Amino acid sequence: MLSIKKWTLREYDGDAADEIAEALSILPVTAKLLTERGCHDKKSALSFINKENAAMYDPFLLPDMKKAVLRIVEAEAKNEKVMVYGDYDVDGITGTSILVTFFRGLGLNVSYHIPERLTEGYGVNAEAVKSFKDKGISLVVTVDTGITAVDEVRLGKELGMDFIITDHHVCRPELPDAVAIVDPKREDCVYPFRDLAGVGVAFKLICAYNCYMATGETEYTKDDREIIFDALRETYKNYGDITALGTIADVMPVVDENRLIIAYGLNRMKKTKNKGLAALLKVTDLVSEENGAKKITSTNVGFVLAPRINAAGRLGSASKAVEMFLTESDEKAEELAAWLCEQNKERQKIELEIVSEAEEQIAKAGSIHDERMIVLSSDSWHHGVIGIVSSRITEKYNLPSILISFDGSENDGKGSGRSIAGFDLLSAITACSDRLIKFGGHTLAAGLSLKRSEYEAFKTEICEYAKEHISDEMLVRETYYDAELAPDDVTHALVDDLSKLEPFGEGNPVPAFLMTGLKITEIIPLKEGKHVRVCFTKDGKNVVGMYFGMSAKSFPYLPTDTVDILFNVSENEFRGTVTTQIFIRDMRYGDEFISGYNDEINVYEYIKDDIILPQTEHIPERADCAELFKLIKKHTENDNAPFNLHKTLKTEIRGICYIKARLILDIFSELGLLEYKTDNGIDFDITLNKPAEKKQLTDSKLFSRLHTAV
Repeated sequence: MLSIKKWTLREYDGDAADEIAEALSILPVTAKLLTERGCHDKKSALSFINKENAAMYDPFLLPDMKKAVLRIVEAEAKNEKVMVYGDYDVDGITGTSILVTFFRGLGLNVSYHIPERLTEGYGVNAEAVKSFKDKGISLVVTVDTGITAVDEVRLGKELGMDFIITDHHVCRPELPDAVAIVDPKREDCVYPFRDLAGVGVAFKLICAYNCYMATGETEYTKDDREIIFDALRETYKNYGDITALGTIADVMPVVDENRLIIAYGLNRMKKTKNKGLAALLKVTDLVSEENGAKKITSTNVGFVLAPRINAAGRLGSASKAVEMFLTESDEKAEELAAWLCEQNKERQKIELEIVSEAEEQIAKAGSIHDERMIVLSSDSWHHGVIGIVSSRITEKYNLPSILISFDGSENDGKGSGRSIAGFDLLSAITACSDRLIKFGGHTLAAGLSLKRSEYEAFKTEICEYAKEHISDEMLVRETYYDAELAPDDVTHALVDDLSKLEPFGEGNPVPAFLMTGLKITEIIPLKEGKHVRVCFTKDGKNVVGMYFGMSAKSFPYLPTDTVDILFNVSENEFRGTVTTQIFIRDMRYGDEFISGYNDEINVYEYIKDDIILPQTEHIPERADCAELFKLIKKHTENDNAPFNLHKTLKTEIRGICYIKARLILDIFSELGLLEYKTDNGIDFDITLNKPAEKKQLTDSKLFSRLHTAV
């Protein structure tokens, strides 16, 4: 399917950028980036760079924090048994790990429970609560979950258990009857920052306890400032690395307090005392015995560490990831870190299989031009992986998607969905909730369960909802970039300057740049063709870019093509040598290339509209039509990407020029053999049809007219 791309330059304050660049002696492009982040003078720019615009807020401003701390103090005094109940994603795993470590440090008798995704499902469940009673648990502290557990908390209370809920999800009108509900999303919350991760809320609980123990108070005066600062600094030192990991993995906005948490935590990772994290950093080559720690960034935490930790909850047991963070044994830490890497490899294998099957379903469904949502199902898909696949499908087609996994029987199906900007997926699912057993989530990601018998009706209803609520404008994929650069601009000085804006993430994105008019000189497949290295030339300068996730087979461009690229720049460290590297995010044909086709497109349109007569080389013969149709059929059966006419004519077929190929497509369309759309005359979205009766080429008026024209 064609995806219309729109690349937009971010707006910035030019005068302020000039002032900041001169005052701070930084590159003009870096000054532009600072204005995009709300800096309009030297003072605010320095504040951003030095992270003085972030603050460690008073943890007791969070709702019910005082109640939570005092209940923990009571548990200490009574030597109660405590259960930490966390979610099975990285946020929940890291939050559980720091709370268990903290409670152990207090001398509490503490256990932890992470639900099994495949058997227990998301959230606090009743069977687990019942089992806690038999273990003598009297206090349950949740992490990254529990805000909707009204019935489960009621059950726990009946069984003699108190609950402290720490969560960061949106609250429903009815809250659980817990001793304390610490959630910055509560309507009555006065905490200055509402976008903490689940692990961030757990971290603030530890901060609050330590501040209380340092001062004996839950309200502070100016005289307490130094004591509180020391208590918070010690908390950051002990738990900042793991807290930063969970915050990054949960894709929380890297602004305000989160920026401080992440910046400090990334710095702590280089010298972490946590044996599990140290082992994971080592096995992923982010640290080595020879060279020590490489530069640990939010990007490699998010794309290298987080998927491995997440894999535990998706395929196996998330509890093993918690165990890795809790162990005091180097040997055990290394064993569990290696296990996580193996789980991640298995997850990748399963993911690719599901992607392939999903693509086949999309291809068989025919044209999805006018569809506004993709809903797919299977009896064999692994429920723990379908959310990742849904993300990939949505990213590729720029349409909301929901994948539903049944187990091959008449049992309930479990689904996971992802959305596009502007379309509230949770609202869409809520509108169809009469068809569902259970559902929940966010604007851009949601989960659900339903009976097999309701699947088709649900699919119809939610697709109709999508058609009503997704406009054509929403289907245009808009990507923002920060500045246009020339080859000489990509230097180590630029990378060094950009590092002043770190850490990057949601709300403080990695800077993106545009470079135009690059001529491709070489395309080099990497790692079994999964990625490519692309070599370019412009103005006599050589440029090399890495294009991760773009397979050599799917790469639509050829040597000598002129293209524009969107890219990031970063340091690349290899065997102690640091270089500046370009990472390609997107690519399109350049103006020079497009203009080269414009004349041919004009001639094709004049011939089609019978304004001019065709030349002999433009008139398709039967053999031409048969050969092109064979290639189109092969393409649509094996690949759901746009059909690239330029690449096909250059590499797969001989003797057919562009104009002739366009006329053949129109002949096929007239005969009802296919439908196509194109927005640039090069990439085509083609759907093959099966006419009710056999068609002859002479049945086409266009084919007949072309053959009688000369």
